[in-house]
Amino acid sequence: MNYQYIIETKLNYGGNYDVVKRKIDNNTIIYYLSCLVDTYVVNDLIKGFMIKRNTYLNGSVIEDNNIDSMIQAVFSGCLLLIDNDSYFIIETRNYPTRSISESESEKSLKGSHDSFNESILTNTGLIRRRIKDEKFRCELVSIGSKSKTDISINYITDKANPNLLFKIKRKLKQIDVNSLVLADKALGDLLFDQSYQIFPKVRYTERPDVASIHLLKGYIVILVDTSSVAIIVPTTFFELNEQLEEYQLPPLVSTLNRIFKFFCIIVGLYLLPLWFIMCIDKNSINNTIVIVEDISKNRLFFQIISVIIFLLIIRLASFNSTSMLSTSMSILASIILSSLAVEMNLLRSEVVFYGALSTICCSCISNYETSRAISFWNILLVLSVGIFGKIGFLICNAIMFISIVNINTLDVFYLYPLIPFNLKDFIKLFIKFPFKKTKIN
Repeated sequence: MNYQYIIETKLNYGGNYDVVKRKIDNNTIIYYLSCLVDTYVVNDLIKGFMIKRNTYLNGSVIEDNNIDSMIQAVFSGCLLLIDNDSYFIIETRNYPTRSISESESEKSLKGSHDSFNESILTNTGLIRRRIKDEKFRCELVSIGSKSKTDISINYITDKANPNLLFKIKRKLKQIDVNSLVLADKALGDLLFDQSYQIFPKVRYTERPDVASIHLLKGYIVILVDTSSVAIIVPTTFFELNEQLEEYQLPPLVSTLNRIFKFFCIIVGLYLLPLWFIMCIDKNSINNTIVIVEDISKNRLFFQIISVIIFLLIIRLASFNSTSMLSTSMSILASIILSSLAVEMNLLRSEVVFYGALSTICCSCISNYETSRAISFWNILLVLSVGIFGKIGFLICNAIMFISIVNINTLDVFYLYPLIPFNLKDFIKLFIKFPFKKTKIN
């Protein structure tokens, strides 16, 4: 059956300027998108075909008679060759993308300084460069009736959990959306139903070495075309806060960093609301804690909320500013505005101190999604104390704990190894053992 008219109609040949049709001879025609193919490969292919007929100078040639798969292949950057009544899909993809550079959100002093970019082919190559194992798999699926976004499921057959792999593939097949333009974030929400949950259910990384480490541990890594971020599943709250330096520093130093990391999480979450309780509860005065006594509860509450909003505005402004201005602007704004506010008696210096310390501890959390979640619950705890006092703090804290415990990502407990408790794995959260004595399961 001759599909040439249908193909040209679906490709909108003559209307789309990037759709190219070249007639090699009376029986051979090729179609491709000029913006997604490697022109050198296309030219070599045409030369080879003209020199010797039925000779395709390319590594991947598939014969296909399905009209939908042929059209999708062309839109993905492949070349469609029609030879008489035979149809061949030839690999010629060369996606426009930026060069490989260091990740801005996951920087490291030591080790590799490459990171994923927006090309799924490049990202897969960065992983394959680190894992040269015959059991490594990278399966490609397409999602989105309009966007037809390529999704790569990466795993190692003898490491990954087959039940987990089956669930992920089943969930991907059940996704029915028009587009996946928002790439990794949209896929994460669709797969794991983030909905109104504050804490992240999946881990994102821009580093191929981090993705490779997790593949060797038995995790599954999902790559989305047009996204420079990989999705690592399953994950827990404690794994979300792992830092790359933990694999590069000496065991004792790494252990200290791990302990200090969890200390920052606790301080960022509870310091401000607990200090607020001490200030309004005269019976809990402790001489080791700097508190304010000559101020009403409502005024102190207003000042704390003002400081929180002030610091959030600075953080948002720094995030939306260029890298050249963000650091200097945030420092100047914090110092100048806070000093003026104290001198004008708008804010107490103690409020500024504890508010800034709490915000800094939240910023020390390596995972951005977790950092924002801790900041959000910190604000809710302060609001609960300001409105309902101690009982509000206890109720809000209980709600937070219940919401975290109920998070279940593909039958993996979010607070493992704390709930359910596993002593061996719990010790590993705080203590890093020498690399030579550690075996990756």
